[in-house]
Amino acid sequence: MKTVTIRLKDDIYDQLKEITELENLINRHRDKTRSDDYKMEEFVVGCIMEKIEQIKQFDRLNPFMENTQQPVIKNRFKEIAKNKNIYIKDIADQLNMKPPNISKIFNNLSQPRLELFIKIWLVLGCPPLHKCIYVDEDLL
Repeated sequence: MKTVTIRLKDDIYDQLKEITELENLINRHRDKTRSDDYKMEEFVVGCIMEKIEQIKQFDRLNPFMENTQQPVIKNRFKEIAKNKNIYIKDIADQLNMKPPNISKIFNNLSQPRLELFIKIWLVLGCPPLHKCIYVDEDLL
């Protein structure tokens, strides 16, 4: 394993420490039995690994790559809504739509146009976009 040393200005270090402490607090709130805490270094490595995953996702979607098949992009709205205890009916009501239409989107039977995607995304609390969509590997 290789080691990287980084130097941070004091204010950046303090912000990183605060974010790490907040993440630990959130984790303990979600799971009362949890006793482990992230160390700042682990948090930084996790952030870097997540960014690498985002870049890898882009590579699979990149239209300039030599790929004979068009990637099939699907959404994870159903999973996100379930984790947040938000019901399809509530989303449909907020968007002035019928629940079956939202259900089709949530079950990936159809994909929404960009405007509707953004509206659903907003209703779901603006989760990170890379957690909202994915490439269906089975169809590639």
